[in-house]
Amino acid sequence: MELRHLKHFLVVADLKHFHRAALELNLAQPSLSRSIQKMEDLLGAKLLERTSRSVTLTPFGEVVVEHGSRIIRDVDFLKREIKAIQGLETGELIVGASAIPLNSIVGPSIGQFVNTFPNVNVELKVGNWLSLYQQLCKAEVSLFIAETKATELEHREDIEVIPLPSFQAIFCCRSQHPLAQQHSLSLDTLKQYPIAIPSALPKPLYDQFGDLFSKYRNDFSGLVKFEQFQAIKESLSECDLVALAPDVSVKKEIEAGSLVALSLADMPDIQASFSIVHLKSRRLTPAATAFINFINPQ
Repeated sequence: MELRHLKHFLVVADLKHFHRAALELNLAQPSLSRSIQKMEDLLGAKLLERTSRSVTLTPFGEVVVEHGSRIIRDVDFLKREIKAIQGLETGELIVGASAIPLNSIVGPSIGQFVNTFPNVNVELKVGNWLSLYQQLCKAEVSLFIAETKATELEHREDIEVIPLPSFQAIFCCRSQHPLAQQHSLSLDTLKQYPIAIPSALPKPLYDQFGDLFSKYRNDFSGLVKFEQFQAIKESLSECDLVALAPDVSVKKEIEAGSLVALSLADMPDIQASFSIVHLKSRRLTPAATAFINFINPQ
């Protein structure tokens, strides 16, 4: 079986229409039909049910889509890796990150990295840890950076985890917030104000705050769950919202005096443990290795 036949089949399976698939592939429709027929002959199974208007997959076709998609991804990754082995001058790097490390770790470093390695083609992707892990398995990202301790990513046997310096979780608010003027604060004190927390906050960490985030308590004052902290950070200066976030994500604002970190007597000691994650079974390209060394020098 030739790769071109497999690619032809996958396009037909995706578009579910021979004419549109032929246009997408820049092929004559009879040539596309012969390509699919060749695959069916080689596999000894009918892959498609074809009508005058559409195409549907047979159970055999569904199996071919599942395995064929992985084969095409692996071949594309192989081509990229061969090019990368030739040196950083032809490198490609696709970095994934959850929102906070993207803004706090990757963002400040990526400009300097590109200046140092100007011929490396860099692409950034943002997502939660689960979607990034799935993209990593599909070779859609070279590596990613996310919280690995609370998410239990560090316990997965198929990945390599390179820890980065951890950051303290804090509650922060605008410098003119009523709480910023008080000296004896506790978690109960926060209940008077709306609170913003990461939407992917793991349950073990969530539980350490008691009923603070519960909408069923009598003195509930509002809860905002966020995936992108940047939008929350920008709104903090305009309202009485209090946000839970790693200190690194508001370091500049605290130093500038626009935000303050609240000191709570009963604040749980929570460390945000971000790490670089890559697959053990997939060799790192020179570009990926250079990036890891760049943001995590030993």
